[in-house]
Amino acid sequence: MKRLPVQFVPASALAAIVLVAALASWQVLNLLGLPLSRDEYNLGVWEVRHFPDKWLYLAGHLGDDSTREDDNADVARYLQLQHDVDALQAELSRESATNATPEDQRATSQRLRQTGAERDAIENRVQAILEGHISSIASSLGIETTLPLFSRVHWLFPPVDFEFEDPPHVLIISPRDRIVEDKATLLRSDLTLEEAQRLENDAEAKSGNVSALVVPTGGVGAYPAIIEPTDDYLSALQVASHEWMHGYLYFHPLGARYFANDTLRTVNETVADIVGTEMGSLVEAAYPLASSTPTPAPSPTAQPAQDGVDVDQVLRQLRLGVDGLLAQGKVTEAEAQMEETRQFLAAHGHYFRKINQAFFAFYGLYGTTGASSSPVGPKLQELRQKSASLGDFIRAVAGIRSEGDLDRLLAEAGVTPP
Repeated sequence: MKRLPVQFVPASALAAIVLVAALASWQVLNLLGLPLSRDEYNLGVWEVRHFPDKWLYLAGHLGDDSTREDDNADVARYLQLQHDVDALQAELSRESATNATPEDQRATSQRLRQTGAERDAIENRVQAILEGHISSIASSLGIETTLPLFSRVHWLFPPVDFEFEDPPHVLIISPRDRIVEDKATLLRSDLTLEEAQRLENDAEAKSGNVSALVVPTGGVGAYPAIIEPTDDYLSALQVASHEWMHGYLYFHPLGARYFANDTLRTVNETVADIVGTEMGSLVEAAYPLASSTPTPAPSPTAQPAQDGVDVDQVLRQLRLGVDGLLAQGKVTEAEAQMEETRQFLAAHGHYFRKINQAFFAFYGLYGTTGASSSPVGPKLQELRQKSASLGDFIRAVAGIRSEGDLDRLLAEAGVTPP
C-alpha cells in the first residue's frame, strides 16, 4: 500500500499525538518522585519550558534549504564551541583555586560568556539536524508505526526530540542487606560535591539500614530527552538514541512495564544501551563529520585501562562476591570488601568516589557492565547477535513482558538460555 508522508496528516492530529508522548514520558519520570525540596530537580518546570521548543523551531524554519555541507559545518562548530566552553570553565576553576588576579578571572569569565552565547545561538539548529539524522536511521530500521485513523501514514513515534542541557543528578537508595534500588530522586544539575555528600549522609542517618549514593546522569528520558552537552559527535548520537529508545519502548509492552520489577528495568536499560550504541554508530557512518573519528562507547562504569587492570572484570567479581556475602547476612564484610576494592582501583588510577550497595543498584541496571550480576545482559547480547538486523532485534524485544519471554526469544533463535 502506498505510504503517505507525515506532512499530509492534519497538524492538529500530529500535535495531539506528540503531546501524548510527552505526557506519557512525564508520567514515567514522576514515578521517581516529585520535587519536594530545593535540592530536587523540577522536571515539571523543565517540561513546560522545553516541550514547545522543537515544534516552534520547526514552524519558524519551514522551507529552509540547507545543504549537507551547511549542516556538517554547524554541527562541527557547535562541538568546537562546546569544547571551548569546557576548557574555559576548567581554566576559570584553575584561576580561582590558584588565586589568579581579578583581571585574569574577569577576562576568562567574559570569554566564557561570549563562547557560551555563540554556542547557544546555534543549539536549536544543531539539535534539529541531529534529530533528523537519528530519525532517518531509525526509520530505515522498519520500526515506524501508523497513525490512528490514518493507516496509510507511516512515521517514527515518538518523534526524536532532545535538548542539550546539563542533566540532573540522582540520589539512589538501596537497603544495606541486599542490592535493590528502593528509591531514586532526581536532583539539581548544579549540585556540589558537598551538597551530594550531605544528602547521602542525611538519607543514611534517617534510616540506619540503607546505602545512599548521588550519581550524575548522562541523559534523562523525558520528552524532550535531556542530553548532556558534549564535544563528542558519536557520544551525542549514542546518548540521544539511547534516550529515544526509552520513549519508543514506553508504547510497547517492555517499556510499559519498566517499573514492574528490577529484571524488567534491567532489560529496558540494557536494550536502550545496545540500541543506542549501535544506532549512534549507524548515524555517524551515514552522516560523518570530517573531524569525527568513530570510537566505541564506554559502559557507564568503564574507565581507560591502566596497569593491566580490567575495571569491568574487577567490578563483576566484586559484585558476585558482595551478592554472596549479603545472601549470608554478612553486611559488614560486604561493605569492607567494596571499600577495599575501591581503594585497589584508585591505586591503579581508576577513581570511584564510593562503591556501595546503591552504586551496584544503579549501575547494575545496565546488564552489559561489570556492575551487573544479572544474566539479562549476556542474554540480550546473544539475542542481538542472532537477530538479522537491529530493527528485528528492536521489534522482538519490544514485546517482552518477562524474563521468560526473553528466554523464549533465545530458544526460537536456537540458543539455550544460560
